[in-house]
Amino acid sequence: MTGTGDARRPGTRTPGTRAAGRGPVAAPAAPAALARLAAVTALATLATVGRAQGSVGRGAAAPPPPAPTLHEVLAIALRENPDIRVARAHVDSAHGEVRVARAFPNPVTSVVPGIPFQYSATLDLDITPQRVFRVRAARQGQVATADDFADQVRITTFAVRQAFYDELLDEALVDVAGRQRTVLAQILTADSARVRAGDLPDRNLVTSQLELARGDAALAKAQATARAARLALQLLMGVRHPDTAFRVSGTLEYRPVALPMDSLLAIAAASRPDLRSARERTGQSRSIRSFARSLLFPTPNVGVTYQPDQLYPSTPPFAGASHFAFFLSAPVPLFDWFGGEREKAQAGLDVAEITEDRARKQVESDVVTAIDGYRSAETLASRYQGGLLAKAQQAVATAQYAYQRGAISLLDLLDAIRTNGDILVEYYTTVHDFWVSVYTIDEAVGRDLVPD
Repeated sequence: MTGTGDARRPGTRTPGTRAAGRGPVAAPAAPAALARLAAVTALATLATVGRAQGSVGRGAAAPPPPAPTLHEVLAIALRENPDIRVARAHVDSAHGEVRVARAFPNPVTSVVPGIPFQYSATLDLDITPQRVFRVRAARQGQVATADDFADQVRITTFAVRQAFYDELLDEALVDVAGRQRTVLAQILTADSARVRAGDLPDRNLVTSQLELARGDAALAKAQATARAARLALQLLMGVRHPDTAFRVSGTLEYRPVALPMDSLLAIAAASRPDLRSARERTGQSRSIRSFARSLLFPTPNVGVTYQPDQLYPSTPPFAGASHFAFFLSAPVPLFDWFGGEREKAQAGLDVAEITEDRARKQVESDVVTAIDGYRSAETLASRYQGGLLAKAQQAVATAQYAYQRGAISLLDLLDAIRTNGDILVEYYTTVHDFWVSVYTIDEAVGRDLVPD
């Protein structure tokens, strides 16, 4: 915590005071020297005070940053979240794999010492089906990696939204616990006055003190949970130095939303990036299997050899006194028929097909589960839209007034306070669960159906 520049510890002095306190000690100086020293000291003091006041003014002029909204928090998370950054690096790596697959091999040159020397150059003719399937598999891998990045965005987006509403819920619960603690403190104050006046037995005062201690404990627990929620949200945002005082801007309010319930499965089948990635991985595995089969077709190699007739020829390299030889070579699959490569590629294709089928079933399960959760949360949240909260709070105020007049007992008042707190906690939890269920549908279908 940083304070203003005017706050100083007791017993400290300003730089100007220290400068003014200094003076010649050893020997008396001439009046002119003393005058010059006093002038310099006064100027230094004024400059120091001016800089201090300027720094204080600048510090006070900087207002605290506003609390971010859900849209702003999500934008920060999609830019700074570690999982997003890793997925983005994988996309760059896949792009590099495509460049590697498309690159042609470099020629190989050699020099054979002798009398005279012999020079040669060879080059692989990478124009066979191996190149076609290699490049195709790399491009399909790039598309699948891009879909993996989109899937990580989908997962991170839901996690951030859920953590955002978790923080809103915990802040609301802190407010509920704080209000309950305030009411209990008021009751304790009133009971203390009534006990001193002889209008109330001592046991009621002990009960009030015990309830206030419980209220303090509940408030401390709610505050600790809220701090943990703030840290969790900041970790998803990629904040390097999380702050427990971090706040967000938002409210827990129920608002009906329109969702295309009948077409969610079709939207998910077309939009889920993990399902698209699984399809691309299956296609990539087929290309890899075709590449393994094409290994039986060898890649030819062409070369040229140059050898002069003399040790130090005086004629140009392409004159009649030089010898050139052109040759063509290719590996012969005599001992290795690449059966292991084909078997490995077929196993990879089987795994990719199983993964695609599992991803398709997972999408269907996620959508059905999300729909059921939304309908349950929506039904429960809509029941609170009839003035129930206002009635509960009015009941507490009425019970507190009746207790002060001696119409009800302390236990009846405490029961009314607990009932009101339970209703508030259940309401805020229900609204939180409703919005989480809405964003769960967005995650299940792979598309934002409800704006932030």
